[in-house]
Amino acid sequence: MKLAITVWNGRIAPLFDVAHHVLIGETEGFGNAILQLTTIEMHAELPGQKVETLVAMGVRAVICGAISREYEEVVLQAGMELDAFVAGDIDEVLAAWQSGTMRQQGYSMPGCPCPLHRRMRRGMGVRHGYGRHRLDR
Repeated sequence: MKLAITVWNGRIAPLFDVAHHVLIGETEGFGNAILQLTTIEMHAELPGQKVETLVAMGVRAVICGAISREYEEVVLQAGMELDAFVAGDIDEVLAAWQSGTMRQQGYSMPGCPCPLHRRMRRGMGVRHGYGRHRLDR
């Protein structure tokens, strides 16, 4: 499986929509152990273009900071899992993701309306005062 993480200055990029650097992590089998990391540049103008690039690379999951409703829908329609409203140092977030403790360690963006970031999947919509979010499984 391939995982995409939006990057800015060694941290999770604050907004997926304008992130120009994406770290691609590749895992083997069903585990979360990352075998290879590659950074790519993305300067897509439209939501579909950025997501098409990720899909073409075989990305199945995205970790990012905030994301607009438009980009969120395109990511989810492409069948990718989305962990949004995540903040923190890339190495720390990646280690927490690999160990399965990212949500327990509180890597939520400051001011996030819910105590934990959102894990989003297509078709699991719930409305909150700050736009549509999909809550964890």
